[in-house]
Amino acid sequence: MAEVWEDLQCAGLGIYRASDGFSYGHDAVLLANFIRAHRGQRLLDLGTGTGIIALLAHAKTGAIVDAVDLSQASCALAAKSVARNGLAHAISVQQADLRLLPDARLTRESFDCVACNPPYYASGTESADPARRQSTHETTCTIHDVASCAHRMLKNGGKLFVCYPAAGLSRLCAALEARTLAVKRICMIRAKRGRPPYLILVEAKKGGGSGVTFEEDIILEEI
Repeated sequence: MAEVWEDLQCAGLGIYRASDGFSYGHDAVLLANFIRAHRGQRLLDLGTGTGIIALLAHAKTGAIVDAVDLSQASCALAAKSVARNGLAHAISVQQADLRLLPDARLTRESFDCVACNPPYYASGTESADPARRQSTHETTCTIHDVASCAHRMLKNGGKLFVCYPAAGLSRLCAALEARTLAVKRICMIRAKRGRPPYLILVEAKKGGGSGVTFEEDIILEEI
C-alpha cells in the first residue's frame, strides 16, 4: 500500500494516508475543533481511521488520547503517524471493536471525553473501497452502538463529541437520550449562508440535565 505524508498545517503535525484509499473528510476536522477537553484529561477516539481526530484533538486540547479502530490497516497507519509526530507518549492506538469495549486496557467509566465521527448511512450505494464503506455505512456499527459505548466508557459527567447529518438529528438525539447522554451543545454546519445545514456537531453529557446551547453556525465557504 502506497502512503502519502500530508502536512496538517496545525502545530507542525502531519499524517499518513493511503494514496489510493479513503483518508478523512472535513467533518473530522470540524469535530476535532469542536472538542472541549482539558490538558491531561483522557479522550477516547472511536473509529479513529487515519488518526486525524486523535492528532488534532491532542494538539488543540492537550488531552491524552486512546484511539481505536476495527481495521488493523487503519490502526497501523494511525500509529505510524503518531510515531512520526513524536506523540507516542500522548496518543496510543489499538485495534478494537467499540461494540465490545471495555476491555483489559480500556476500562469502564475511565474516560473524561469520547469523540466519534460515525458511519452515517444505514442504506444506499456502498463504496467498493472497504475503508470508505466502513466509515460511511453502518456495516460494522450504528449510532446506537456509539452511544452505548460512550455510556460504558465515560465517567459520570463525561462528554461525548459527535458529528452527524443534520437530517438525522432526531435519530441521534434518541440514541443519546436512550443511554442517558444529554445533548448540551449543538453547532450546525452549512455549505453556504442561506443554505440549510447538512451536518451537526453535538456535545452530550453523561448524566447531564436539561438545557442546550446553540453555537453560531459554521459557514464553510466563509472559513
